[in-house]
Amino acid sequence: MSPQLSKSLAAVLSLALIVSALPVSAKPRTTPTPSPAVAGQQNRGQAQPQVLKLTLRKAIALAIENNLAIKVAEFEPDIADARITAAEGTFDPTLNLGGGHNVTNSSIDETQAGNYYANIAGKSIWGTQYSVGITGTTARYSDYWSQSGLSLSQPLLRGFGTAVNLASLHIARNNREISEWDFKQEVINVVTETVYFYNQLYSAQRNYEAKKRSRDLALELCKEEEARAEIGVKVALDVITAQAEAASREEAVILAKNDIENNERYLKQLITCDTRTLLFTPVDIEPPPESVTGDLDVDAGVCDALKERPDYQQALVALKTRNINIVTARNSTLPRLDLVASLDLLGVNARDLAGSMRYWGNGVRNPEDWSIGAVFSVPLGNRAAKGSYKEAKLLKAQALVNLKKLEQSIMVDVAYAAGEVNTAHKRIDSTQEALRLAQESLDAGRKRHDAGKATTYEVLQLQKSMTESEASLINAQADYRKALSEYDRQTGVTLLRNAVKITH
Repeated sequence: MSPQLSKSLAAVLSLALIVSALPVSAKPRTTPTPSPAVAGQQNRGQAQPQVLKLTLRKAIALAIENNLAIKVAEFEPDIADARITAAEGTFDPTLNLGGGHNVTNSSIDETQAGNYYANIAGKSIWGTQYSVGITGTTARYSDYWSQSGLSLSQPLLRGFGTAVNLASLHIARNNREISEWDFKQEVINVVTETVYFYNQLYSAQRNYEAKKRSRDLALELCKEEEARAEIGVKVALDVITAQAEAASREEAVILAKNDIENNERYLKQLITCDTRTLLFTPVDIEPPPESVTGDLDVDAGVCDALKERPDYQQALVALKTRNINIVTARNSTLPRLDLVASLDLLGVNARDLAGSMRYWGNGVRNPEDWSIGAVFSVPLGNRAAKGSYKEAKLLKAQALVNLKKLEQSIMVDVAYAAGEVNTAHKRIDSTQEALRLAQESLDAGRKRHDAGKATTYEVLQLQKSMTESEASLINAQADYRKALSEYDRQTGVTLLRNAVKITH
């Protein structure tokens, strides 16, 4: 092949690679092509979709307001309130009303009678069963009868006392407290994830800019090598090496741009419940606030965790429920000894039913009847109750061990999170120094290259080293902020740190 033809082919290849490596636009992706009607409206001056401008604080506020996971968790305390109301309803009295008319036909005569009753029955928090009411009877060719009565049944052993009879209500209230901690945990998780993806997006944007600068450096060197090759100072191999590296870095730019779009979607999923906003609205974020901290006090962090972490507080409340279950199970092992009493007043009147009520307990024809006694019963063996009691005690013992295990896990989690923060902070210092040295090395390499003492490959490697150092610094800074957010979650102070108040 002639030298002239080789030079022409090299120029064509160079132009093709340069065109393919042109910078990709940094503008966010716009809405897909709309229908003709919508397109016509836009052509007539319709406003384009607004950019979602965010700070970290605004992103957290939007997440708390719109996140669907939080909206789901918001139902739990209300559901628990409904269950408390249901448990309280155990002690609501019941009003019973009834009546009927009876006709009996025989070969001798026909008998007609009406029967009516009304009473209120219920149960007290001490286990007392009560019923108070009246009954009335009317019969053809006979007197009117009415009766008022009161009956009581008071447990003295099994079923006695507020501890047993209010157990379901106390458990429902414990579950309400657990649901509140559940809700707080969900908010903490969403806030932490919002901080995480906000920093991920910011670092992705910075990484994208770094990749573009790296690509542009390769393109600039490529042009220089082509110019030198034109005048015979450089060989074609140096030009092709620069062109190949520029094309490779263009791929890195494309991947970095896709990383931005993915993190935008994750962030929007956290802060909005509007699908159109989720898919089509571009996001513009401000840099996250600088987080500066010294060495973390692990002991203080553990104390905060034991006071603020929802999972630990839930375990404490669950332990209260275990104690209630033991009380009720122990009570079930007792025999039943109930004090029973009743009082009935009878009234008879020949003219009407209402008149008979004035004679309750008055005279021979209107007697009063009362009784008092006791009922004792015990299951022989009573193994069901004894087994339940033993199970309740074992479950409490198990819960205590689990609580100790959770405390141990919290200590490790807090210490690990603190270590991640400290490590990320040290990485920032080391990567900053590495970036400074990489920049100095590149400057020196460029001078040697301009003087003909360094190859194109060496300069490209120095460029790549500087880009890698810049990416390491970006990642270290993002990891530091994310590690702080995770430390806040492990110590339970996420909401306090981000000035979030739960008013549910």
